Amino acid sequence: MRIQPRPVAADDLQIPNYLATVLQQQSRSRVAYCNEGPGGGALEGEQGMKAHVVLAHPERQSFNGLLADATKNTLTAAGWGVTLSDLYGLEFDPREGAQHYTSRADADRFHAQTEQRFNADQGTTPPEVMQEMDNVRDADLLVVHFPLWWFGMPAILKGWIDRVFVYGAMYRSTMRYDAGICASKKMIACVTTGASKESCSFNGREGDTQMHLWPILFPFRYVGFDVLVPAIFHGIGGVSFVEGDEDGTSGVELYKQHWADQLNNLSGRPTVPYNRDSEFDDTKRLVEGASEYSPFVSHTPNNLWAKPMR
Repeated sequence: MRIQPRPVAADDLQIPNYLATVLQQQSRSRVAYCNEGPGGGALEGEQGMKAHVVLAHPERQSFNGLLADATKNTLTAAGWGVTLSDLYGLEFDPREGAQHYTSRADADRFHAQTEQRFNADQGTTPPEVMQEMDNVRDADLLVVHFPLWWFGMPAILKGWIDRVFVYGAMYRSTMRYDAGICASKKMIACVTTGASKESCSFNGREGDTQMHLWPILFPFRYVGFDVLVPAIFHGIGGVSFVEGDEDGTSGVELYKQHWADQLNNLSGRPTVPYNRDSEFDDTKRLVEGASEYSPFVSHTPNNLWAKPMR
């Protein structure tokens, strides 16, 4: 018998016991971290504080790999419990599809949300996905390292989001945004570009990197994270970056130290501003008078394709 895919908005089913347990555990564990400062908790690890690091780069010895190691070392030294997922090293399959599910709601037609929720409810989520979900849900801080490729995230990271942000377990219509399962958790992206800072600026030829990152970071807001302003390192791979300047200091070492310094000062780091749930009406549009934080959610259309803006 074919089971029809469930509409995303039809979400009146009882929360499974395992998910209720996760939510209860989270509500007990993060009060001190949430109230510490404008950008999240202080770096000094408190009892049971955990961080999960995700690395999305095919070369483990790349600059992204070095920064991921610096993250783990810096947080560990501060008393945190740290897990690290090297997605390429794990050979994580970014392709969501029927091949991952031995138990199916509909054996004739694959619908990602239907099968994700069915397997989440049955406790048969693929083990590699379940492990990543556990890592994310157990963590107080999520750190994601990746290069900006063709103005987006590497495909393996997009696929990690597609598969790990499981419908029914990581989000549902009544469990997203302000009410997301990751509410009170912090997330920061550490991003590298090959182009220079000038070229990636608001008036640069590559376009504003901050604008490119807005839709990349939004899935983390969707599941409830407080998204910290990302760390962006430009010009990775140039001669001076690799070989060093006249003083003999390479960009690699300078950037590693700069990143460690940022980790040590997360308590003062601002969050990316997003509109709260209360700022949208029943049609999911901004209410009159609500703040505008980006061109992606605005009171007026952007009309980007119509004519030059000036």
